Amino acid sequence: MGNYSSALIPDTEEFDSVVSMAERLNEQVALMMEEEEQLKQSAGMDSLSLQENSQEMSQNGPTSRSPPSLEQVQSDLRELRNQFELMKSQHNKEIKLLMSELDEEKRIRLTLQMEMQRMKKHMSK
Repeated sequence: MGNYSSALIPDTEEFDSVVSMAERLNEQVALMMEEEEQLKQSAGMDSLSLQENSQEMSQNGPTSRSPPSLEQVQSDLRELRNQFELMKSQHNKEIKLLMSELDEEKRIRLTLQMEMQRMKKHMSK
């Protein structure tokens, strides 16, 4: 058997890579914190502009979209059902294909097992 004592002694190069990775992570965290701070500052400005926009909208009146018609909803529903049926049939085809592949693999495995048994019997004679 082999000597396992070398596996128990750590390689200093591995530690160097851990330290350098930690330094890179620290740098990335610092950059992320700076970006977050910048986002917070810009969010403060964005909230001011949102308040201004909401005041303008309240002065100009609400702009709302009309709800979809019954025909539109029914056609969307038919389209979704068709997509669902298509996905369902594709899924079933894939399952059948996988099942046939599994059966083929089982057949191959059994053939190999039988061949190995035959070879073992032949070798023992």
